[in-house]
Parts: sequence; C-alpha cells; structure tokens
Amino acid sequence: MTTPSPTGAHPAGPVPADRSDLAEAGRMLLRSVLPAAVFLGIALTIYGGTGHDLTIVLQDRFPEDSEYSGLFTIMFSSALMVCAGIALGSLVVSRAWSRSTGDEGATSPAQTAGLAVAILCIWLGFDDMMMVHDAVLPGMGIPENAGLAVYAVIGIVLVAWAFGPLRRERLGLTFLCALALLGGSLVGDEAEDFFENRIPPLATFLGHAEDVVKFLGYVAFCHLCVLLARRVMARTLQAATERSAREAVERSGRTGQVPMRVTSSGRRSATPAADRRVGAAAVVPEVPSPADDLTTPFPQVR
Repeated sequence: MTTPSPTGAHPAGPVPADRSDLAEAGRMLLRSVLPAAVFLGIALTIYGGTGHDLTIVLQDRFPEDSEYSGLFTIMFSSALMVCAGIALGSLVVSRAWSRSTGDEGATSPAQTAGLAVAILCIWLGFDDMMMVHDAVLPGMGIPENAGLAVYAVIGIVLVAWAFGPLRRERLGLTFLCALALLGGSLVGDEAEDFFENRIPPLATFLGHAEDVVKFLGYVAFCHLCVLLARRVMARTLQAATERSAREAVERSGRTGQVPMRVTSSGRRSATPAADRRVGAAAVVPEVPSPADDLTTPFPQVR
C-alpha cells in the first residue's frame, strides 16, 4: 500500500520515501566513489610499478612530455561533462513534454537542481581539461588570481542555486560530500606549493593525492548528475502515464466503453456486469483476485 501524496507534493520517482539524506550520501560513496578509488589505486600502482612517473598521467595535458600526459584529467573531465549532458538532456525532455501538453505534473526540485549542477560540472570539466585558469586566462593577460576570484564568485552562486532544491530532494549531504572532495583537492594543491621547496618528496606525494581526490570529486558529481536525470525522467514518465490513464477514462466515459484492467491471464473488463453490457454473446469472465491484479500504483512521497 502507498500513501497518496498531499496536494503539491512531488512523486518520488525511483527513490523510496524512507531513504534519508545520509543514506543517499552513503550510496554515492559506496557505489561510485569507492569503486573509482579502487580503480585509480590499481591503475596507478600498475603504471608506477613499471617505472613510469605518476605525474605524467595525473598532471594537466602536456603532449610534449608523453602520449599518456594528462590521461586521467581527460578521462574524468570528459566523464563529468558527459554526465552533465545527461542531466541537461533529461531536463530538455521533461520541459518539452510539459510545454507540449500544458501539464506541469512532472515539475520538481530535481529540475532546478539538475540545471545548476550540470552547469557547475561543465564549467569544472571544461576548465580542467582546457587549462582555462592555468594557461588560457594568463595568456590573455588576465592574472591568474583575478581569474580565480571570478571563479570563486561564480562557484558560490551556482552552489547556492543548487543547494536548496537538492535539500528538498534529500541530496544536500550528497552534494556537500562532492564539494568536500573538491575542497580537499584545493587544500592539497596549496599544501603542495607550501612544501615544494621545503620537502620536495612530500610535495610530490601531496600533488598526486590532490589529483586523485579531485578525480573522486568528479565521480561524485557524475553520480549526482545521473541520479537527478533519473528522477526527472521517472517523474516525467509517471506524469505522462497518469495523464494517459485519465484521458483513457474520459474517452471510455464518452463512448460507453468499459476500462480494462490487466491481470496475469490477460485484459479483462472491470466488472462482470460490464461484460454483460457488451453483448449477449459475451462470456462473463471470473472476477480476478487481488493477488492476480498486476496493476500497481506509483510510489509517492509526502
């Protein structure tokens, strides 16, 4: 049994109503971040164990250094932008359906959150891959610190825009975990600069750790983008299905037809009396038992 949601509440989509914010963050860490960390650990161990310098695959893209230069930066930045594209695609489909039908039943906080998070992810991935604040802006005569200050303002605006809807979606803690990983990367970057001339081996280790934590932050944002896209699409499909059901009932009322229900033995009329009204030669089917009824309600949240 499901409890009907009150007026104005949003359908849960594929998310159980009893899953807490902490549970969502835990699922993200266990299902996405941890496997990515294991993958990175194994890949870097194999690469470094063959005598290669880990800096080559972890650093930004410098083709003159090696054909593998910037390998993980390209891989994870590309994944980040692809997942952002998935989130944007779900928003386009949802909004197109709502506008074409005039039905706002699929509207939810996930749409606003998905747009804000997708913009943030595209911005992060493009900047990291193309070295915008590292090389492009200084090459245009814009000091790197000035560029970073503008970045900080834009980042704060995007985070503030996304956080409210994400909290209503019970994804606020998941979002904070992703931001914490990126923050840890920034701290590691500053620590690397601090120890670069004092303890070079420690600075090298911190530089590698900073890159790994950054990539894990990208994985967390990928998880968030795909999860938001899934919720938006699930709610759009639910609203479309409910609209189709309402229209079918309205048409059956106008034409005198009887709505059918689906059971394991096939389609049957709602009642035996309805079968008798169809015609004298109609065979009256037995009334299906509740256990035989395959029609299940959609999950709802309060």
